[in-house]
Amino acid sequence: MAPATMQPEHREFRRAPLSGTVRFWEWNQARTAQAREVSGGGLFVETPSPMAEGNHVTVRLELPGARGMTVLGRVVRTVHGGLLAAAGMGIRFLDLSPSQRRSILDFVERRALPQGA
Repeated sequence: MAPATMQPEHREFRRAPLSGTVRFWEWNQARTAQAREVSGGGLFVETPSPMAEGNHVTVRLELPGARGMTVLGRVVRTVHGGLLAAAGMGIRFLDLSPSQRRSILDFVERRALPQGA
């Protein structure tokens, strides 16, 4: 059997670190989480009680140097946490306007880690 080889990640958008509190709503219940990464397609937040994959959520996102934005998202990844990773969830943006996506992409361009880092 041939050895398995690691394939590079294929992501539509580059990611950048983001720190700060993100407010989100699960139905009408307001919650907060700590932002860790953002891209033009979504964000990852740390929260002790991540929502199930597939759930929809409304997110209030504040980026340094940009206007705040409220967007609809869907949970696409859930991390239950453990020794090596904090609990959290990946949220894909569903309804970004072109100007909102541009603001995020500009932020990512300024803050993104070098490729391969």
